[in-house]
Amino acid sequence: MKSASMICLAAALSLATVAPSATLAAEQAPLLPESLAARAEMASNQKTLTVLIEEDDPEKAVAALNASNEEYGKKGWTVLNILTYTNNEDFDGFFVTYQKSLVIE
Repeated sequence: MKSASMICLAAALSLATVAPSATLAAEQAPLLPESLAARAEMASNQKTLTVLIEEDDPEKAVAALNASNEEYGKKGWTVLNILTYTNNEDFDGFFVTYQKSLVIE
């Protein structure tokens, strides 16, 4: 029984090496995560996004936060959560989580 399965495996491997590489490349359904097409697809399906706004000065941090909110708002994102970022008990900025808006027409 083992010899029959080994023969089938050997035959399958030999047939796989005969097939042209262009045919094999065209038949590959899943994209590698490193490919640009996969990255674009993952970005279009992404529902949340977290951004770090790093700034020591609170006034500049708030201005950067407002600018970020406006920029992401134009792209269809809304603010889901804002957390302050502290390092050694010093204010260093904000973590802002955006959520993709649902548009109903």
